[in-house]
Formats: sequence, C-alpha cells, structure tokens
Amino acid sequence: MDNGILNNLTLYRGKWFSDLIDTNKISLASQQRPHEVGTILSYVFGTKDAGYSTSLDMLTGGLGNTMTIQEEVYEWGVMIDQDRAVTIRDAKWNGAEITDNSTPGLGLTPITLWLEDAWFGPGATIELDDKTQLRIQDAPYMDGNLAVYTAFMSNGNPAAYVDPEMLKAGHQVNRLASAYEEYSEEADILNYNTHFKMRNHLTTMRLSYDITGSAYSTVMAVALKDPKTGQTSYLWSTYQEWVAMREWYKRMERGLVYNVNNVNKDGSCNLKGKNGRPAYIGAGLLEQIAPSNRRYYTRLTAELLEDFLFDLSYNVLGTNERKFVALTGEMGMREFDRILKEKMANLNLIDTVFVTGSGDSLTFGGQFKTYKMSNGIELTLKYFPLYDNTVYNR
Repeated sequence: MDNGILNNLTLYRGKWFSDLIDTNKISLASQQRPHEVGTILSYVFGTKDAGYSTSLDMLTGGLGNTMTIQEEVYEWGVMIDQDRAVTIRDAKWNGAEITDNSTPGLGLTPITLWLEDAWFGPGATIELDDKTQLRIQDAPYMDGNLAVYTAFMSNGNPAAYVDPEMLKAGHQVNRLASAYEEYSEEADILNYNTHFKMRNHLTTMRLSYDITGSAYSTVMAVALKDPKTGQTSYLWSTYQEWVAMREWYKRMERGLVYNVNNVNKDGSCNLKGKNGRPAYIGAGLLEQIAPSNRRYYTRLTAELLEDFLFDLSYNVLGTNERKFVALTGEMGMREFDRILKEKMANLNLIDTVFVTGSGDSLTFGGQFKTYKMSNGIELTLKYFPLYDNTVYNR
C-alpha cells in the first residue's frame, strides 16, 4: 500500500451519505484487506483521535513497521558477538595457590588458568582486566567443565609479573592477537557463536459491544485523500462501533506495554479458562527490556542520557542507525526540556527562538523535544498517554 494516501486524513462524525457502501464498512474491509485497514486505523487513532493516541501502535502498525506471525508462539534469534571475554574460575602459579603476596609469572614462570570455555588456541595472546598481556603456551585440556591453559608473560621480561588480584575467580580474559616462533605449525583457533533463541506468546483479546439508539443512524468516517489524483475514498462504521474500536485500540495498547508473561519455560501455562485450556498472556514491551538496558536515577541529567544512549549504540555500530525515540509522559517531557535548558545555560547563545513578538506583546517560551548528541546520536521524544493515565498509574 502506498503510504502517501495517509496524508491529509480527516476524521469526522456525520450522517449517512452516498459513498458509505458496504464494501467500505470498516468491519467488512478489515476482513478483506486486514493489513491495509489495520495500518490506516493505527494511523488515525495515533494522530487524529482527539488525544487518544496509541503511540506504540502508531510507531509500528501505523507506519507499516510490522511483520505477520502465523503461530501463537513466535521465536526469533539474537546473534552474539564473535569477540567476548571469558571468565576465570581458578588460577595457580608454579602449581601453587596464588595469594595476595604472590608474584605470578615472575622469572617467566608458568601461570595455569582455569577458564569457563576453551576459547583460545596455542600461541594466542590474551589480556587480563588491567590489560596485562599473556601468551598461551599449549592447547587446553578439560578439567570437568573448565578449560585449563598454561600461559607466560608475553613481554618476555623476567622481572614482570601479574597483579594477583587479576587472577582471582570472576575476573576475565579476552583475545588480543597471536604470536608464533619460526617454523612453528601451531595456530590459534576460530570461534563460532550460535545465536540464542527468544520466545514470546501471542495474547488472545476480545471485546463485545451493543448498538443502541441513534447509533444506528450516526456514522463515523475516515476520508483518505490521494495526493496524486486528488480523489477521496472513505472507510466508515456506525458510531457505536467506532467508539468500541477506539476503546479496543486503547486496551490493546495497554496490553502490548504492560502485559506480564504467564508462560513457563517449558511452554506450559498454569492459568486455565472455563473450558480448561490455557489462557496465554505474552510479555509486554516493558517486560521484554533486558536488565542491562535499564538505568535508575534520582535526578535526570543530559550526561546520564548520553551515557545510556552511547551504551545502546554499541549494538548498532556501523549501521548509521543512531536515531532513538523515547516514549514518555508530560512530566518526562518537562524533565527532558529542563536538562537541555540547563545544558544550554552554559553556552553563549544569541536567542532567535524563545522570545517572539514585539512591543507589549512579547512571548517567552519553547520546549525541547529532540537532542542531537555527539557521534550522530539523536533522541526524539514521543508523547505516550499511557504514562499519564491516572487510573492505571494511580
């Protein structure tokens, strides 16, 4: 569908007129052209419906950023970076335990490492947490579930040794490169990461409504004007059906954001309906946010936002996709405006925006909604009415 037809949408309530034919009735059109009609309605409710904006649905369905799922259970893979740090579980020096007074590696003596994975080959150079470099001497052998390596100080300095703190359990090592002697046939290994699977369930939602009184003769119509031809076409419904549809989109939006998953890891569900079959509830948007992608604060600052978005940007390096949208309520928008005005106060700016008018009709004001940071990172706020709903956030 050409998204251009969504321009100049008008929404109004009126009486019947000649263009309201059965094939354009929303309930029927939804059956015949579900993707097209769903996109139009998401756009209408997200932009035109008297403040009852469904922001999440607008950013996905309304702009066509959707995919069709055929099953009630859906899975997707998440790739893992090929480079990663491996955790140390134990370490010894010259076959003895390492203490705080030890000088492991001194005199080019061997250090033995018990690592969680056999991630390195013979000749690999590795780095500890403090950037101290070691060279692995041999291929590992397995001690239970741990890979055991023998390593030496890579700088070849007999007086050099490793800080014993860096070899304690919980610290990590990562691959730097590799180094080999002449005529050697050894080589480092290439590691392969398999992606891991994530799974969610679709939630079945329903709504019933009654049509009474004047609702039989009163209609709501969506007029779509094609900017290329200037022709207007309509989707319509009875007024009561339109009210029910608006409420349906609001309830669906709440579920998409706040639903808490009730499916066990083995795929079973303990919540049963009247007929004894499971009533699945899939995870909403908030539950799907990983703990590593959450930040807590007492006072919002521009630096906190920058640090947070820089962390998120590491996952999209090289894609030039560093434009973020933040869903927030009225207070969030005010806080965002406050921190940017505080940041602006330290700059010597000549104002051409915040003061308008002349004489005794001067106006002062303005609000920031977009923040362009360094390295091409950009954050734009989108008002999210759910966060300001006093009934559901009481």
